[in-house]
Amino acid sequence: MPFRTIVHVDMDAFFASVEILDHPELKGKAVVVGADPLGRIYNGHGTMEVVEENSRVSRTRGVVCAASYEARKFGVRSAQPVKKAYQLCPEAIFLPPRFYRYSEISDRVMNSLQGFSDKLLRLSIDEAVMDASLQGIKYGTWKILGEAIKKAIFEATGLTATAGIATGRTLAKMASEIKKPDGLYLVPPGKEKEFLAPLKVEAIPGVGPRAKEILNRVGVHIIADLQKLNAETLVGVLGKWGMRLYELAQGIDNEPIETSRTRKSFGEECTYDTDLASWDNVNAALADLATSLTRSMSRKKISGRTMTLKIRFADFHTITRSQTFPVPISDAGTMQSRAQELLARSVTHAQVEKEKIRLLGIQMSHLFSEKVGEQLWLF
Repeated sequence: MPFRTIVHVDMDAFFASVEILDHPELKGKAVVVGADPLGRIYNGHGTMEVVEENSRVSRTRGVVCAASYEARKFGVRSAQPVKKAYQLCPEAIFLPPRFYRYSEISDRVMNSLQGFSDKLLRLSIDEAVMDASLQGIKYGTWKILGEAIKKAIFEATGLTATAGIATGRTLAKMASEIKKPDGLYLVPPGKEKEFLAPLKVEAIPGVGPRAKEILNRVGVHIIADLQKLNAETLVGVLGKWGMRLYELAQGIDNEPIETSRTRKSFGEECTYDTDLASWDNVNAALADLATSLTRSMSRKKISGRTMTLKIRFADFHTITRSQTFPVPISDAGTMQSRAQELLARSVTHAQVEKEKIRLLGIQMSHLFSEKVGEQLWLF
């Protein structure tokens, strides 16, 4: 394998798949990870069970954390209000998220990938990218390598993954989106432009509604259109990012995989399939982010003093707000309340309803270990 071998691995419907793994009777059913909007509980036998009225808790303001592919066929998507998910798929099984379990399975996934590369970067709880140029040589072909990676993940977890292999990091990411679930897609060296040409421009990571609108105005709808433009034109309409877009459209993707960075922060963010248009939904989404982030930090026994809230609106306008607290934060309840306080100081109810939010993120920095006063610098 004389060319750079970059592998992007994406677990299939990860949270929902873990729940089905632990509840085999749910295989083939529509599963939604999120609080049940009717306050029911799962009875362990493939159906939801109504609890006593006086013990029922309304969850209509919650959001969907994940959905199985069976639920997605009905239009259920992550970050969707659970009330909407129920309307689309009343027969769905709603299960509360268990982030500790997802983290445990995620660790198994990452450990199974260690033998394929010494340049492995964990992008999120269910996604990783690695440079397998050296270790991959022994497999002879990319197809054999990809199948070996998928097999290793399945043997370690019992779950399926989709992989994309290409000569570049972004190309491999885009390849992994082609054959979900349980797929493997290869972009052979020299075939990068051919692979890219028929794809819509929004298939490129980072091309959101605003960039798509700008490109559409200059006649660009698919990447083949992008390939016809020169670098100067793209820089003129998109600024410095236009050069990166030009190179990628030509199949040039040399971004390195850096794995030895000093860790100075922990963060969670989510881009929502459906823009958040109500204050209640934004608060519920923040609660989910806070829970997920504190799970990650607690596994490392870390707390943080500085919180940064990131808000990206539907028009791609982004704002960030930060606050440093006198005492490090480590529990979900405190993180949630502090994030909601930052939100209230950053935007109004009317602004959320009018402009809508497409991305939320929480980052904690100024990190400390459990030993009081010991600041932590993690590799």
